[in-house]
Amino acid sequence: MRNTSFQRYSNCRYIRKHNSIVFFTNKINTYSVLQFSSAVNYFKQLKFDSVVVDFMYVKKVFADGMLPVICIIDDLRETGVKVEVRLPLDYETRKLFRSVNWAHYLSPDQFEKSDSIYDRHLVTRRFENAEEQQKSVNDFMDVVLRTMRIPKDITSGLEWSINEITDNVLNHSESKHGGIIQASTHYKENKILFAVSDSGIGILKSMQEGYPELRTELDAIGEAIKAGVTRNSKIGQGNGLAGSLRITTMTGGSLEILSGNGRLTITDNKTTRKRLSPAGYDGTLVSGEINIVDDFSISEALSFDNFENYYPLDIIDLKYEVPESNCLLLRMKEESTGFGSRKSGLQIRNKILNLLTAKKGLPIVVDWDGVPVVSSSFADELMGKLFIEMGAMTFSAIVKNKNLEGLVKNLLDKAVAQRLTQEMDE
Repeated sequence: MRNTSFQRYSNCRYIRKHNSIVFFTNKINTYSVLQFSSAVNYFKQLKFDSVVVDFMYVKKVFADGMLPVICIIDDLRETGVKVEVRLPLDYETRKLFRSVNWAHYLSPDQFEKSDSIYDRHLVTRRFENAEEQQKSVNDFMDVVLRTMRIPKDITSGLEWSINEITDNVLNHSESKHGGIIQASTHYKENKILFAVSDSGIGILKSMQEGYPELRTELDAIGEAIKAGVTRNSKIGQGNGLAGSLRITTMTGGSLEILSGNGRLTITDNKTTRKRLSPAGYDGTLVSGEINIVDDFSISEALSFDNFENYYPLDIIDLKYEVPESNCLLLRMKEESTGFGSRKSGLQIRNKILNLLTAKKGLPIVVDWDGVPVVSSSFADELMGKLFIEMGAMTFSAIVKNKNLEGLVKNLLDKAVAQRLTQEMDE
């Protein structure tokens, strides 16, 4: 191969001809990030005006690999370099790139944003201000409440962690492009995964504002996960990563932080510190796993010196509880699942049961205002099965429907009556 500079890594290789091309092979993970960053820095030094990023042979992709790659391309494009993206040849992988919006964020000019809606996932999205950040968190928490049966303390811990990590991006990263987030539920394994990445200055440069003696990324990451440590106490208390670490590991999950050439991975029984090479990732990646367990205490997880007996408010407290009426309120017209299938009925039933579990003793008012019709299968999956699961007396005392259209009322009543008759016959 004449006049060609060739370099190969375990997960990524790049080939330079007249125009620079980066070829990813088979798998994209956090190791691929540093290899890709090294290639991009090399191309910057040679002042290429265009780069081709080729994913044609990729078949396996992890969010904690792809999100930083997107951020690196954001930064590259910011310098004026034209970036062309080639999607995977494998049909399923190519479909994934398009549907979860990796393709769009890699190259907005080539690929439109996908309208795909996932029941169990928050597809990749960018947040550049507090409003977009909060919407991302709220949308994912809604996915969680609809998808899984989840204890109140896990709900609080998950929301607290994602809030703090995304807030760190806006307040500390100095990223010109904000951050990107992707999160997913895995109900069969009873776990939740999330990843947040940015193209900012990295943890070391950020922490050096308050701790100028820090010299390495691993040392900076180590300081950042300590409670009460922050680059600037006027901006925050410095408990975000420390609390997220305790929440993830106390559920049997994990937290991974990648910044510069430092990578820290922590589980409940193991800490792995690695100084990776050749080059570092200028931004920061934080990815975590939270397991759904019954013995987790959010108060214990956040029992720092200045957080004694702390119970954070979460989406259930703020969006669904009505203190003045001493009840919970679910507005059906705000639900995004629709009212025509058993699947959507199951999701809303899950949400109602999660709300009732979180606020034991409080009744729930289901407001049907603005819902003109539902399907029989939806009515059965939601109210019919809810009636059987809770029992007649508990259901009648706790679940209150209001503002029902006549047709909707008849369908709900019929679903409950049929389930009751079936139960009695059995």
